[in-house]
Amino acid sequence: MAARSTRKHSLGKPALPSSLRRRRGQDVTILDIAKCLDISHTTVSRAIAGHEHISEETKRRVKQAVKQMGYVPNASARTMRGQRSSVVGLIIPDVQNDFYATVAKIVADNLAAHAMQLMLSVTEDDPDRELRELRALLEARPAGVIIVPTASPKPQMIAMLRDLKSVQLVRTHAKITKNAVLIDDRAGTYAAARHLLACGHRRIAYIGGTTELSTGRERLAGFQAALADAKITSSNIALGPPRPDFARTSISMTMAMAPSSRPTALVLGSAELTLGALQGLRAANIDWPRDISLVGYHDPAWFELVGSGITTVRLPVQDVAQTATRVLLSELNSERANGGHAKEHTTIRLSPSLMLRGSTAALTEEQAGPMGRMAQST
Repeated sequence: MAARSTRKHSLGKPALPSSLRRRRGQDVTILDIAKCLDISHTTVSRAIAGHEHISEETKRRVKQAVKQMGYVPNASARTMRGQRSSVVGLIIPDVQNDFYATVAKIVADNLAAHAMQLMLSVTEDDPDRELRELRALLEARPAGVIIVPTASPKPQMIAMLRDLKSVQLVRTHAKITKNAVLIDDRAGTYAAARHLLACGHRRIAYIGGTTELSTGRERLAGFQAALADAKITSSNIALGPPRPDFARTSISMTMAMAPSSRPTALVLGSAELTLGALQGLRAANIDWPRDISLVGYHDPAWFELVGSGITTVRLPVQDVAQTATRVLLSELNSERANGGHAKEHTTIRLSPSLMLRGSTAALTEEQAGPMGRMAQST
């Protein structure tokens, strides 16, 4: 009995029975771990799942034993018993987009810390593909899903989400009543336009995403609100798919305008649109900020390296990813603790910040022209 008691309370590595030293990995069961640690198999199972009612010391001991014994959870058996797996789905529109790629890495790391795995799905903003990806994901019986919804999700997709723990990320859709972790996009473009107004610019153009998406609506609204507060009633606005080629075309059309009405400043609604706008300006031999000031959106690493740097609305990408993961895990734990009853849905908005670099400058008299100088004097 003394040896058993010592093993139970030891803070060091659990002693491995000789039988377990000979068979490791998939053959080792939760019962083996429980026997080694002299605790119940239920406690081991809950510790592996990160249950909030299990002490941190017990979780540490179980985690250490799992690593030493090479225990591998049997996902297939768990699914056959009708239990949820340790998989969490992340459904995003574009894996090549720097923002979403960074989100995926952070979410995966956060889940790994809770002994859970990420299953990534990409929709390309196609509702049909979104539906297919969710159906495929459900075959793994995920514990939950973090999703960036398309503009027009299929009714079947919305119905499937109702019975699934999920969090909307960055975007929301009116028919999806779930937790949401968002960015205050309205505040972001408002700050961008206000900065250009403070630099003396009055002819400010905006190139943004479609208003079919909640992000597109919010970013446009922030830009328009800033101009309205400055008593500016007209502006050059181009809305379309958030892809570089759309921004290049929009820049070409904008720069074809008469010099007296051509914008002296530009706000972009995404990093992809910023890239296309820079390509369009270069093709038209237009320098920034000498000929035009511009403010980008998001802050991928290359923004700091182009020219004297891109002034931009920096998004709290790390906070967004970590918060979305925390909200989902909290809901899963709450459901277990409350006998299957989930908490009320919550919406969290995180604030972006304006990063000032060399792509914006004070309006010059040459840029303003006669009409611009008149507007500045009133």
